[in-house]
Amino acid sequence: MDVTTWTAIGAVATAVTAVMAIWTLWALRQDSRDRTRPVMVAMLKQAVLTRNFELHIVNLGSSVAKNIQVTFEPELPNLSGTILENAQSFAVWSIQRRYEKPIPSLPPGQVFDNIYQDSENDDQSVPDTIAVSFNYRDDRNRKYFDKYVLSTYVLGLQTGAYPSTDSEEGMNRRLVKAVESIARGLGHP
Repeated sequence: MDVTTWTAIGAVATAVTAVMAIWTLWALRQDSRDRTRPVMVAMLKQAVLTRNFELHIVNLGSSVAKNIQVTFEPELPNLSGTILENAQSFAVWSIQRRYEKPIPSLPPGQVFDNIYQDSENDDQSVPDTIAVSFNYRDDRNRKYFDKYVLSTYVLGLQTGAYPSTDSEEGMNRRLVKAVESIARGLGHP
């Protein structure tokens, strides 16, 4: 082979190396962006010591989420201007009020909790399956969209032991057990 061929092969190799380097830098940048972005999450959880369901909205990412718009599909029943006659109505009203306007900012780890469905209320005014969507930005004004489909049906199949006594003596026993459990959790036997 002559010098011209070797020069051409060297030029192609240099171009391929440059393209690979650019691609690697782009992939590293994207990976860094993905690891440091805010991540808005919605989940339904069973409330402690009850069969009620709670809606938890949390930023599980590692940076601040800003201008967060939360939407529900289907929309929650509109209770504005109505008399809030029971706990379920108040719970729905609270969720509507909390998310009717964009949330200015939510730092990493911040959690918003609301009762979503009262297990004692037969007149369920919220849907059993709901999609919660988030449109928001990070501190560099990049846009994000996250959507979660949540179902009370799946949570309703969870089993566990729940207190069955309302007597004063039973409530006192539960209180003592709860305090002991908290103390163990704090490392004080």
